[in-house]
Amino acid sequence: MKHNYCPLQVLVILFLSVVILASCGKRENPVPLTEVNFTIQNIEYDPQYGILRMVGQSVFMRNSAQCWGYNCNGIIVYRYKADYDWDDFRVFDATCPHCLGAQAFVIDAAFPDMASCPRCGSIFTMHGDYMLQGPARHPLRLIRSSFINGDLHID
Repeated sequence: MKHNYCPLQVLVILFLSVVILASCGKRENPVPLTEVNFTIQNIEYDPQYGILRMVGQSVFMRNSAQCWGYNCNGIIVYRYKADYDWDDFRVFDATCPHCLGAQAFVIDAAFPDMASCPRCGSIFTMHGDYMLQGPARHPLRLIRSSFINGDLHID
């Protein structure tokens, strides 16, 4: 049996195939973007954040007076580099993208650039901004921040 396809039909089928294949596996991070709107003034000299003077270190932060992160789960501040530039720090929502639970992340003392979810066991790296071990399929949600004149502004 011989099929006669017109070029328009072939293009439509090809286009639909590409759209369907491109949308497969592309899912948004389930942790919604949240606004923190907080500034840590003079972070380099505040003894409370002394650990963050060293590249590769991180701290988990939660505030009972303000809601930080999705469902007030808190945030993780990570010292990415020490160039004294606007992007020296990375800030992450401390909500696991797999469980969406309010579990405090465990930051590995030997590898402070890694955080793990005690509920599902997923492991994330903050330096490379990706998930190392599942069942999570997404990295931690990055929160916009800037380091200006010694102050860390977390949006």
